[in-house]
Amino acid sequence: MRAEIALAAGLFVFGLSSAASAYCRTTTCTSKTCSTSPSCDQCLDGGLPLYWPSSCVSFSTQVDGSPLRGIDFETLRNAVATGFVQWQSAPCAVGGTPSINLNDFGAVTCDRQEYNQDAPNANIWMFRDDYWPYVGSNSTLALTTITFNVKTGQIFDADVEINSAENAITVGDVSTQYDLLSIATHEAGHFLGLSHSCDQSATMFSYYATGDTSMRSLEADDIAGICSIYPPGDTSRACDATPRHGFSTKCKTPEDKGCCTTAPGRPSGSGSLAVFAGLLGLALLTARRRRS
Repeated sequence: MRAEIALAAGLFVFGLSSAASAYCRTTTCTSKTCSTSPSCDQCLDGGLPLYWPSSCVSFSTQVDGSPLRGIDFETLRNAVATGFVQWQSAPCAVGGTPSINLNDFGAVTCDRQEYNQDAPNANIWMFRDDYWPYVGSNSTLALTTITFNVKTGQIFDADVEINSAENAITVGDVSTQYDLLSIATHEAGHFLGLSHSCDQSATMFSYYATGDTSMRSLEADDIAGICSIYPPGDTSRACDATPRHGFSTKCKTPEDKGCCTTAPGRPSGSGSLAVFAGLLGLALLTARRRRS
C-alpha cells in the first residue's frame, strides 16, 4: 500500500508584516484543519511537524540555470550549497551542530516539480524563466514544495522553483535587486522543515526587502528552529541521501496509459494529496492554500 502523502509549499513574495517572536515548524496542518497560533500568525497549532527521516539528504540543480537572468548552473549550485551550509553548520545552544547533512547530487535535466510514488526522484532547485505557473506571479520570489507522509510528518521529497520570469534575480554585492543567495538560504529553511517566523530579524521572516542581503546568514531564531528539528548528536536516523525510490536526473516520462506526471504542485501517482502554500514577498511567505 502506498503511504498517504501531501504537499507543502512555501512561497517567497513581497510585502510587510508585524513584529513577532519565534520560529515555526511546517506541519501536516492546513488552515482549514488547525487554528493560527495566538503567539505567531505564521504558526498553526496542531498537526505533526515535518522532518527528513534520514540524517543525510540530497539536492540537485537543474542544468539550464537562468539564461534570462544570466545565471548559469554552477552559480545556482554554489548558492544552494552555500545556503545549506548555513543551516547544517548552525551552532546549537546545547553544543554541536544540527544532525542533518546535505549531499550535492549534481546536475539534473528534469525541469519540473514532481514526486513519483513508483519511480526514482530528485530534490530539484530550478529557475522559472518562461512564466510563473502559480498565483502571485508579481509578488512571489520562490516556491518550495514538500511532499510528506501525512501520518508521520516524514518528508519524502522537496523541490524549489525560483521566479526568475517576473523578478530580477541577481548575484553578488553590486546592483543587488533580488539576491539569489538570500533566496536560496531562506528556501533551504523551508526545504528542511521550517515555516515562516514572526521574528523580523530572522532569515525565515516572511518578507524580503529589495536589495537586502542579510538573509544570506542565520539569526538566533533560525538557529533555534533548525536545532529543534535536528538536535545535535541524534544517532537514531540512518544516513542515506538517496531520494525515495532511487535517484534520476530525468523527469518521469508519461506513459501511453494512465498518468505519470501531474500539474504543478502535485505528485504523480495515487494517494491522498494536498498542497499548502506560504507566500514570501517584499519580505514574505504567508498565505496558505490547499489544492487537491
